[in-house]
Amino acid sequence: MKEYTINQDTLALIPLSKNKTVVYENHDCYIIEEKISKIMDSNCKYNGSSVEGRTKGTYSLTGYSYKAPIIISEDKDIIFFPTSSPRLKDCSWINVNNIDKIHSKDEKCLIEFLNDECIEVDTSFRIIQNQYLKSLSLQNAFKKRKNN
Repeated sequence: MKEYTINQDTLALIPLSKNKTVVYENHDCYIIEEKISKIMDSNCKYNGSSVEGRTKGTYSLTGYSYKAPIIISEDKDIIFFPTSSPRLKDCSWINVNNIDKIHSKDEKCLIEFLNDECIEVDTSFRIIQNQYLKSLSLQNAFKKRKNN
């Protein structure tokens, strides 16, 4: 596959190599022949902005600028968070809306989704937990603004 449209069933985007990304969607898994940063940016642009614009939006709502979660789609309430700095080649993106539980596993983290799928990320539990909480804060701030 060359292109991928992020949707509510998208669980995570994980870099496979420089120009390949593994996409977990519901109970399926796809290999997309595109950089993860390009997939994220094209999906943000499809919804009217860019990753940079979404990051600035997150900052204006929450004050978060480092490893900031972003709203991919306002209409569908799709929010993703990075597992590390998005500038790093090993940065994965996780859909906060599909997370059920987060577990510590050695020096890594196991993310359990609402559909009982699990993925292991090479990031500490503490960092993923913090990213999850930042995403919930963004979601809450956005909902408050939307309801005013």
